[in-house]
Amino acid sequence: MKNFLSPAYYGTAVLLLLLLPARLLAYYAVEGDDYLVDLRGSFSAGAGYALYPEDNFIYDDREEVLWNSDLRLLFETVVGNHFRAEANIIQNVRSTPFFVLPGSRTAQQEVERSSVFFWQQHDTDNTQASLALDSGNFSFGNESDELLVGRQPINLSVTFYFTPNDFFAPFAPQNFYREYKPGVDAIRYERRLADLTQLTVIGVLGYDEDPEPDSGWSRAPNWQRTTLLGRITHIAGDFELGFLGGTLPDYTILGASLQGDMLQWLGIRAECHYRDTWKNDLQDGLSLSVGFEHRFSGSLIARLEQMHNGTGYSSIGEADKAVIEGTLRSGYLGRDYTAVNISYEFTPLLNGEFLYLHNWTDYSHSFSFYGLYSLSDESELALNLSFPVAEEPDRHSLNSEFGVMPSRITLEYRLYF
Repeated sequence: MKNFLSPAYYGTAVLLLLLLPARLLAYYAVEGDDYLVDLRGSFSAGAGYALYPEDNFIYDDREEVLWNSDLRLLFETVVGNHFRAEANIIQNVRSTPFFVLPGSRTAQQEVERSSVFFWQQHDTDNTQASLALDSGNFSFGNESDELLVGRQPINLSVTFYFTPNDFFAPFAPQNFYREYKPGVDAIRYERRLADLTQLTVIGVLGYDEDPEPDSGWSRAPNWQRTTLLGRITHIAGDFELGFLGGTLPDYTILGASLQGDMLQWLGIRAECHYRDTWKNDLQDGLSLSVGFEHRFSGSLIARLEQMHNGTGYSSIGEADKAVIEGTLRSGYLGRDYTAVNISYEFTPLLNGEFLYLHNWTDYSHSFSFYGLYSLSDESELALNLSFPVAEEPDRHSLNSEFGVMPSRITLEYRLYF
């Protein structure tokens, strides 16, 4: 297994795959009078370089060469007008990062779900390979009702970067590629109450942290960590209003959302929830995100988003204390954040994005640049560059949230079939 996972061996295989010409079909489908079977997939291969701050007390090394590859197989079948089933299987081989900030929202941690459908193997050369069922579910429904059971992606957010109402495997703000959201083990019921009103009821299984399984989560669910959420959305004029509430592990929430266009000129998105916990080591508070966007003539889009994180730390000193005590909470460390995004289509084949993040608690900054070039109808090349502008950590303190993050550049090739 070690030879198979070595970067040199894997890199050679990827290079041959990219250079050898082959005829590619966009998808494979079989369709009958009352059924459809569709099989698709995607492949990606990337490499990069990360430069960490100089403090070796936190990092094993200052430099790191990154590489990764993902292979996905997507299956979907539709039978009649009521039944549908789908599956998303992912296999990846990648370098193992030697540092992630505990509890950080940007940490690449395995999603909280059963370890039954997850296998992983490590190599001695900081390399890991894994195979997982990223989603797998079936649904039954009609025009008014739908029941979806199984592993599925769930997102209740309406904002782009700070997404307080996304409770399950949320994307980091700097993650520009969001084609596939990891699924959680859940059951979801959708009910159309009226032409412009929708009811959603969601139950999600929770699991205990367990170092024995490869994923870090137990095989069987912990029923005391079960999530139960309800949401009602209603369209009024040019806006969609939403109200949600329920219980998640360790706390209850009550929230709302709004999205729409004002005068067909300014896009407005907002969401919030208040969290009430019964655990002493957790924090009650209001999390609120408000965003504005405008599409200029041509293809220029500008977005501004502001978040208040009521469950964050009021100072970096509080976060330092939590790190020492091993009680650092997951999510954003600070209380208030700003995101500014500009995207532009330079040519029909080339798109670019810029993202600026600011933490008002410790006054740290992060800059990210993303370029996407379409090589063909089924392939693309993505360049991602990010770097912090912040006080770096030392032996006494993290000093800033973004300051512990590395400067990073990655180049990734993606192929869809």
